[in-house]
Amino acid sequence: MGNENSNTHVANATGKPLRIYYHVEKMRLNELVVEGGAEIGGSVSDSGASLSGKISSNVKSVFKPDSRIRYIRLPVNDYCKFSGEGELFVCVFVEDNHNEKSCVDTISINFHVPSDRSFIVTANHNIKFQKYGAGLWIDDLGYDHRPK
Repeated sequence: MGNENSNTHVANATGKPLRIYYHVEKMRLNELVVEGGAEIGGSVSDSGASLSGKISSNVKSVFKPDSRIRYIRLPVNDYCKFSGEGELFVCVFVEDNHNEKSCVDTISINFHVPSDRSFIVTANHNIKFQKYGAGLWIDDLGYDHRPK
């Protein structure tokens, strides 16, 4: 992915598929669509002695489909090169394994990536800059995030 001029890469060490939106300027959050849902339920046994219930919610975030913001879908344990050149702002989301059109977790919003810097999205959902000349999976502190 990308062109010959870009030296910015991203490596996915999360163990989950990612969707990474990127732009040369900070992204307006009004381009972000947050889908929410809730489930509430309960039951009572025949004897009336037991009561159980369930409350859950989920929030899924994506940018509007008609947005002009570009994105890449990055599979598990993979890396890619960004198109373009210069500094970037990235929004990183964990894709829903069951519905690739939505995302289930937000890792970052408008994370600044300086020109010609590559980064790693780590297993604990942090973003670490890649150490120059050490390979795409090695961060600035020398830790190897390469999938095992």
